[in-house]
Amino acid sequence: MSNFFSKTNRDISLVFKKKSTLNKKMQKRRRRGFGAIFGLILVLIQLVATVLFSLELIKLNVLPMNYLIGLIVILGLLVLYDFTAQFNRAHILGKFLSVFMTAVMVLGFLAGGKINSTFSKITGETITSSEVIDIVVLADDKAASVGDTLNYSYGYNSNIEGNSIKKALSQIESSYSCTLASHGYSNWDDVINKLYENKEIKAIAVSSSIKASLNEDYEAFGVKTKVIDSIRITKQISVPKGTAVAKNAPFVVYVSGNDGYGSISDMGKSDVNLLAVINPETRQVLLISTPRDYRITISRVLDDGSVISGKDKLTHAGNSGVQYSMKALSDLYGIDIDYYFKINFTGCVKLVDALGGITINSSVEFTNGWEASENTYHFVVGPNECDGEKTLAFVRERKAFSDGDMQRGKNQQAAITGMIDKATSPAILASYTSVLDAVSNMMITNMPTETITGLIKSQIADSTPWNVQSYSVGATASGTMYLELYDFYASCLTPDYDDINIAIKLINKIQNDEVFNVDEYVESCKTPETTTTSSTNTTTKATTH
Repeated sequence: MSNFFSKTNRDISLVFKKKSTLNKKMQKRRRRGFGAIFGLILVLIQLVATVLFSLELIKLNVLPMNYLIGLIVILGLLVLYDFTAQFNRAHILGKFLSVFMTAVMVLGFLAGGKINSTFSKITGETITSSEVIDIVVLADDKAASVGDTLNYSYGYNSNIEGNSIKKALSQIESSYSCTLASHGYSNWDDVINKLYENKEIKAIAVSSSIKASLNEDYEAFGVKTKVIDSIRITKQISVPKGTAVAKNAPFVVYVSGNDGYGSISDMGKSDVNLLAVINPETRQVLLISTPRDYRITISRVLDDGSVISGKDKLTHAGNSGVQYSMKALSDLYGIDIDYYFKINFTGCVKLVDALGGITINSSVEFTNGWEASENTYHFVVGPNECDGEKTLAFVRERKAFSDGDMQRGKNQQAAITGMIDKATSPAILASYTSVLDAVSNMMITNMPTETITGLIKSQIADSTPWNVQSYSVGATASGTMYLELYDFYASCLTPDYDDINIAIKLINKIQNDEVFNVDEYVESCKTPETTTTSSTNTTTKATTH
């Protein structure tokens, strides 16, 4: 080897001599010298790329230490081999391998940076929270934009969202250099009836999240009115990080599906309310679905910053922020919820499309209505190939079912299962960049980055499959009931507390490291000989996948 080193050094020395002074043999050696220099430059570039990739990998912190050390050692040995190859007959192979490894390292460095950037976005300590105020007029009104309504009188519910509406109207006045007439009312009946009768007001200003409820709960409101403009009010809010749990300790994650579009916001109704109870030690995951229309005690933040509580729909808790949805579920089940993941409708569509579509196994056959999607889709029992829009229609539909929100909860679990199946398949490798782009601005979480990377690291170190099981709590249709925090009547569900108690026991079993089958345990709870609360709602169903 030393002979090759000295020979190559002599060849390189000829590079600096004039070609005209060399004979043919020395000119050939001079060309070999140029080749050696080129190879060494390639190896130097490979070394830099390897160092950058290794540092990015250390920063990412998703590999177990023995894997990380082993990979860095292998990469270092490859650099050493390519270097020494430039001084012997393997120099052509060394050059090819150097170029190949440099390309791999650069791609790996970019991928690591992309992942770190996404972690930073979804786990950031501050987010831009948006509240959208819709300007609503009668469907047959000639106004096509807010500029056509500057001489209208605006109405709004001053008890529910006075300050937000005033900010939106102030933005309109500033943009058009005008002064708007407005009237605040103490309840929604007055606001809507005044608009319908065209008395005192010709337009109303209402947050888009509350308008969605009005569409559902005031007959024909969505048909009799139209939105001619939307005013976005943005502000920076802090997202306190959750406390990292001990390694392999059980923890609970609240998964919220926000009903908004565009960039993710901390506030907004939650159509999806799943609790994921995770035990890394036993590799068990329990998904508990809670109906959005449960009428339970929730809290609401008023415009002056004070907090009130009362009986209202679970879905409305999110209008004050995701932490209030967490509090409502925490109180309902008597548990501590460690973290949350929140994704909105736009995020759902983009994520599924980025995955290249998903397969959803539906337990029912149905066709969605216009409330779920502008497009009509027919779903069959069994596998359904879905893109983003079709998936959103699947998880939003409820009026097609006799048990309404109960079946929707099961559909949401089926869609999440489809996403997990696709996201953990080899196909994800071809679209990882698109997936990261999809979730970076459409998802937020308070889970510390080290907890996320710790789970990934644990999965790499132990490939034992996770036992994912699910349970949907039941309810009784209660008809139209008064919503104390939002001041109108709406169809609600009364919780089945027998089911709630079963869910609590299931959570405790997961947290106590017990390995069990949800179906078998639920059946034992329904057997009269084993429990006095044997009558559970027929819509309740446990599933294992």
